[in-house]
Amino acid sequence: MVKFLLRRLIGLVAVVVMVTVVTWISIHVLRPEAFSYDQRPTLEQLGDYVTSAFLHFELGNSWENNQPPVAGLLREGLPADLWLLAGGMAFGLLLGLTAGTYVGSRPRAPVARTIEGVAMIFLCAPVYVVGLSVLLLFGGGIAITGVGFVPVKYVPFGEDPLRWLGSMIVPWIVVGLPLAAVCERMMNSSMREVLHEEFVRTALAKGISNRRMLRRHAVPAAAAPVLTLAGVSVPVMVTNMVLVELTFSIPGVFQMFRSSMDNEDYPVIQGIVIAAALLVGLGSLMVDLALAWLDPKTRASSA
Repeated sequence: MVKFLLRRLIGLVAVVVMVTVVTWISIHVLRPEAFSYDQRPTLEQLGDYVTSAFLHFELGNSWENNQPPVAGLLREGLPADLWLLAGGMAFGLLLGLTAGTYVGSRPRAPVARTIEGVAMIFLCAPVYVVGLSVLLLFGGGIAITGVGFVPVKYVPFGEDPLRWLGSMIVPWIVVGLPLAAVCERMMNSSMREVLHEEFVRTALAKGISNRRMLRRHAVPAAAAPVLTLAGVSVPVMVTNMVLVELTFSIPGVFQMFRSSMDNEDYPVIQGIVIAAALLVGLGSLMVDLALAWLDPKTRASSA
């Protein structure tokens, strides 16, 4: 497991470095006039930036008036991004696997068909429609259900941990629901295939209850392809986080996205891209670790 984790971490660092290089080159090719003050050769500038970024963790200064260090801005915003991504992934996977297991094991039940229809809606609906729907149902002070209890405004963790948790519920749901819909459909299909496998029939023939069979045999076997699909969905989740953070005023890295684009603040834009690549890599790493724990063949194939 340690060797597996080490290989994944090396791959994560390599991907972030490649994304950094490609982004730096793209910005300098598209906007060369913005960097005319630096007359050094391009390769020397690129080597200096990569060295400073990954050996000294320095990404230059913002081009705003007070010129704050970009690395400091990322350190302030990344914790909120990590909480948002981790919570959204946990919610999406848990809901998707649970719903897919139920639907796959009871395909003709009325509740199963309802779940399928709801999953299709959230699979097709844009993230801002999902966010508005959740707020209208559960947002404190604006809910149309009469049970509004979720704070609409973000509350810092240091100010009140319980209110912070409440203020993160809606963002987690909004980020996680599209993933839950994808996982539900995949888990449904995978579960139907697994339930016809020989080892399932053997387990039932030995007298194991249906619930225990699902928990110990069918669900772990069916969940492996679902986790693989969840790993592929991480970039979409990070993209959705841009809009979620702006909508719910979460003080993450993507809060700076609009102002940096408007002001052509290229050092900050480069830092945001690095942070996004890091989030995608960490999200994929979490899925890979879960998959390796669930399916030992994954570790063996990567050894």
